[in-house]
Amino acid sequence: MTVSTNVSKFLLDRQALLTPRFESGDVDKILEFYDPDLSFSDHAWHATNLNYTEFEQFLKSTYDTSTSLRMETHGVHGASKDFSAWEWTLHVIAGEDDPIRGLVKGKEIVLRGCSLHWWKLKDGGDDGNLLDWRIVKEADYACGGENEKTGH
Repeated sequence: MTVSTNVSKFLLDRQALLTPRFESGDVDKILEFYDPDLSFSDHAWHATNLNYTEFEQFLKSTYDTSTSLRMETHGVHGASKDFSAWEWTLHVIAGEDDPIRGLVKGKEIVLRGCSLHWWKLKDGGDDGNLLDWRIVKEADYACGGENEKTGH
């Protein structure tokens, strides 16, 4: 199956709007991309089957316990606007110890992973408008835990 260049560009452009929101830590801006009927699972952090409100708390907790978060996108793939797979590397510097997430204050943790996004067009939205799409389901998978450069 050949994926349309237009769909590939749309997926990359849409993700390019979302990624900086994660890096900024602005939870309200991040949530603008998520549907109220969200089902979210982050298997690396053992946070599964969260609804929209639980996801909001998960995000706040993440940003409360880190001093820096940086995302590198390695690819965004999909055959339609309704589904995408985002390959990434996450760099987080812990602002405090968080034994649940395995974070130690001041230490960088590096995770390599993929987010699977199921998208839907918001009610009354324009199919071609990047900002009119909402994530209705997300499943995150990652591994790592050590700084790739230093091995610590």
